[in-house]
Amino acid sequence: MSSTRTIAFFGATGDCAGSCLAACLRNEYTCTALARSPQTLKDSLSAKGISPDIQSRFLTITQGDIRDVEAVRTVLHPSINSDTTTLTTKDTRTVDLIISGIGPTSFYLHPNPLAPIGIQDSTICRDASKTILAALLPSTYPSHAKPLLINISTTGISPPDCPRDIPFLYIPLYRWLLHHPHVDKGAMEGNLRDMFKSKVREEERGIRGFVNVKPTLLTGGEGKGWEKIRFGVETEPAVGWFVARRDVGEWIFERCVRREIEEGWVGRGVTLAN
Repeated sequence: MSSTRTIAFFGATGDCAGSCLAACLRNEYTCTALARSPQTLKDSLSAKGISPDIQSRFLTITQGDIRDVEAVRTVLHPSINSDTTTLTTKDTRTVDLIISGIGPTSFYLHPNPLAPIGIQDSTICRDASKTILAALLPSTYPSHAKPLLINISTTGISPPDCPRDIPFLYIPLYRWLLHHPHVDKGAMEGNLRDMFKSKVREEERGIRGFVNVKPTLLTGGEGKGWEKIRFGVETEPAVGWFVARRDVGEWIFERCVRREIEEGWVGRGVTLAN
């Protein structure tokens, strides 16, 4: 039986958000997604065992770019036909939950030896968060009726008042090889924190809050199962070496979609590791 909750996905061709989307569809949650290539997203879901029939019944894909406010607004404001799970997009209400797995996809060797790995789109994460927030405004809903943003980020970029959330031996890797992508993700997290720490009025915020899900170094493959993931808030982080993308996506489904999000996670980072 399908759920009445609606969930918007961004960056779902990546395997963290994509695995979460697959779990949502498998459990008949009604979802929307933005994709530059809808067929690529459909093929990715098929490879994860989601049939074309399930996709057509529970998923509406909008073709577009994450920096296009109107395309993003379409994904965030669906209307459900009362007799089916078919979605239209001419309504003022928003989805119940937003899951963003936006991240860089193209890397190159940077001439700076202190930060040798560059990314082609160096502001994609911070721009994505700004576009999502802009597409939700103006909002006339009270705070409790606004969507919550689940943002897939990374360890290694915690606020300075938080303890280290990566193994000591990862420090050179994160600060050297991964400097450029982590600067972008750090700016994205900072934008969200600043919005809720500032004097921005509640009615000028399109979301009721956010959770930064922060996995350690990601791997492919089957993983160990979402149940094996250790997790902790950024003030008491779970520190570990690796975690599989599939496990991260399924953990987000089980802990953030299927059940109520823990109140202590809202406005903070939650680190994941095996």
